[in-house]
Amino acid sequence: MTLVEPASSLTDFTLGIVAFIAAARLIPRAAADSHWRWFFLWIGIAGVWGGFHHGFIVGHESVATLSWPVISLLVFIAISHLLAASVISVLGRGQGNPFLAVRAISITVFFFMVVSGNATVVTLVLTEGLTMALVIGLWVYAWQKEQPGVGLFLAAIMVSLFAAALKASGLGFTLGGWEFDPNSLYHLAQIPGLFLLLAAIQRRGDIIDGQPARRVANVAATA
Repeated sequence: MTLVEPASSLTDFTLGIVAFIAAARLIPRAAADSHWRWFFLWIGIAGVWGGFHHGFIVGHESVATLSWPVISLLVFIAISHLLAASVISVLGRGQGNPFLAVRAISITVFFFMVVSGNATVVTLVLTEGLTMALVIGLWVYAWQKEQPGVGLFLAAIMVSLFAAALKASGLGFTLGGWEFDPNSLYHLAQIPGLFLLLAAIQRRGDIIDGQPARRVANVAATA
């Protein structure tokens, strides 16, 4: 069976598989908050669905019109878990309630927009952009407070921003008869970002595991 958009489809499948592997690697990590695993799982689901979308569904306009908003919702749910995990990692469990309130409201609003058929690319960019801005702000704050293992988190964020810039740039090329459009380049660029994020979570967990109990309690609450 021929894929409608082979490059976008296969790169999305690859992104999804990498995310599932990352989620599995975090299962035995007691120091890793569950929101990190849920982030990777939802990215994995979105990637696999996106692979089917670009490979088979996009050729059927009426179905594709329904499929794309669902993918957008899956991505947004994943990013909401990224925000929740960042809040807990940087501020501590039970802290940062305003951030979590923004997360809950954003998910609810975006869900109803998808269900009502009013979700657009602009809507996703605005809601996702706000959430990512909060995530970046949290990790910059953690860096200012000299919390451990922050560098890799910021590096992962920079790679993700670079991937978003690639998608927005409209760049593309043809290789081996396959058209690598901005979507496929975006998928490829996000993969090293996922690896960096996984490494950051694992490294931060190792640092916290190696610290005395009293210091561990204060790692995410440094003021």
